[in-house]
Amino acid sequence: MQTIRTMFAHLDWANRRLLESLRSARLDEAGKAAPLFQHLLQAERIWLTRLRREDSRHLPLWGDDVDLDACASLIVANAAGFRDLFDTLHEDALDQPVSYRSQAGDPFESTVRDILTHVALHGQYHRAQINTALRAGGFEPATLDYILYVRLRDKA
Repeated sequence: MQTIRTMFAHLDWANRRLLESLRSARLDEAGKAAPLFQHLLQAERIWLTRLRREDSRHLPLWGDDVDLDACASLIVANAAGFRDLFDTLHEDALDQPVSYRSQAGDPFESTVRDILTHVALHGQYHRAQINTALRAGGFEPATLDYILYVRLRDKA
């Protein structure tokens, strides 16, 4: 469980740093950066909802209008939700199946471990795309490497 907790602490840290970079950029010139950021946060929310055994189909996965203040609120809510989940999740529950429906309504079943791994990797993928879009727009991308997170965490 400690590795998963650490992955999600890094995820939260990276989301917060990326939000700072997006706030300093002019969103109209940053291309797809902001919509991708909103998407990755919404995906985290959707998977958290599914892990709670709730229906996520009412939650939008993509949106046109990006509000960075709403993204900031979602970062806080997602981080708190995952911390609460981890506080009640035991190691043996990681391999338990979760039944859910995709946003299109298709039924699936995945283990808690696979869902959590997916959430962490999905976010990394899109954060890299967002940084690429920021750089293409002439803005400074956020440094989000895990090892930097660990170095900064250990200094604190």
